[in-house]
Amino acid sequence: MMFSKFKQSFKMAMKSIVGNKGRSALTMLGIVIGVASVIILTGIGGGATKEVTDTISEMGTNRITVMMTRGANSSRSIRLKDMQSYLEDNPELVSMMSPYLTAQPTVKQGTKNIVTSLDACDTSYEQIGNLTVESGRFFSDYEVEKRKKVCVVGTYIMQELFGGVDPVGQSLKINGSLFEVIGMYEESDDSTEGSGDDKITIPYTTATRLFSQNINTYYFYTDSEDTVVAATNDLNRYITAKLGTDEGFRVSNMLSLLDSLNEMTGVLTAMLAGIASISLVVGGIGIMNIMTVSVSERTREIGIRKAIGARTTDILSQFLIESVVLSGLGGVIGIVFGILVGKLVAALGMSSATQWNMVVLSFVFSLAVGVFFGLAPAKKAAKLNPIDALRSE
Repeated sequence: MMFSKFKQSFKMAMKSIVGNKGRSALTMLGIVIGVASVIILTGIGGGATKEVTDTISEMGTNRITVMMTRGANSSRSIRLKDMQSYLEDNPELVSMMSPYLTAQPTVKQGTKNIVTSLDACDTSYEQIGNLTVESGRFFSDYEVEKRKKVCVVGTYIMQELFGGVDPVGQSLKINGSLFEVIGMYEESDDSTEGSGDDKITIPYTTATRLFSQNINTYYFYTDSEDTVVAATNDLNRYITAKLGTDEGFRVSNMLSLLDSLNEMTGVLTAMLAGIASISLVVGGIGIMNIMTVSVSERTREIGIRKAIGARTTDILSQFLIESVVLSGLGGVIGIVFGILVGKLVAALGMSSATQWNMVVLSFVFSLAVGVFFGLAPAKKAAKLNPIDALRSE
């Protein structure tokens, strides 16, 4: 019995919607825009989050950074042998350590010269930094110990200084000193200036002498993510004890950074979804206005239905179903449109990943909007006096 009445109310609602195609389409437009906006904006936010997460994950979530913020020449700077001692004494927490420093030297080969990014480290950094050598090899412990002038270059260096030819076995000058190219990294970016492929790596022992710099950064590596936090805290305690202060240095890990970034991008995505949801509310107001007009136009029809036995609940369900169908159809169209635009955005090279939980949530919200904003006009229709309704023109 209940199903039969629901079916009848649904048919009458569809008849009214189809009978006023233009008005129905305009009414649904707000819902379509709202749902599509939620899907598109959260998709872009989700895509950006995924890109950042992937980038950090590639850098290594098992990596811990120790940085002296007062500079390596400070009287309270941690020393290399202190970091080596910590590595040897805490194998259960950390498995590798590499000193690290950077510079921006002028690199020359023949008549060509460029300014590039230089990393200086030891052999452990190949794994710590998740580096992949495509041609040749990384430098050895012996070359680090003997301060050998060897280097590994990125693909941008190959293109700019060696004309796209494999540079392994050739030479170049870094700040006037001759270095042998023993390896070339696999392309990680787009081989353009300033990208991840625009770099040179040399032994840290060679760099300290070449640039007259002391080491102010150390990278540690853990075998498991489970020990990252414990190792970070322990390193903090160790360095504080060595320096006699908890200032002048910073110990951080990529896992904490990843969590912080996920939290921030999550808040940003939620804000975007909230802003987009305003369109849904506006669409709901449109539904309420149109349904109010519809009730006024069909007052006589309501009177006739009540006169032949329709109950208040029958009239209420008829107009409420009509409102929900309008918002539901708008939601479906909005979902399809939002997903298609998201795919187009991804095809154009921007980061976009459809958030299926937001797809479901936006559709449910569109139905809720239909119920909430359709309830007042439906109640108005249900409460009409049949005699007054029949007298209306």
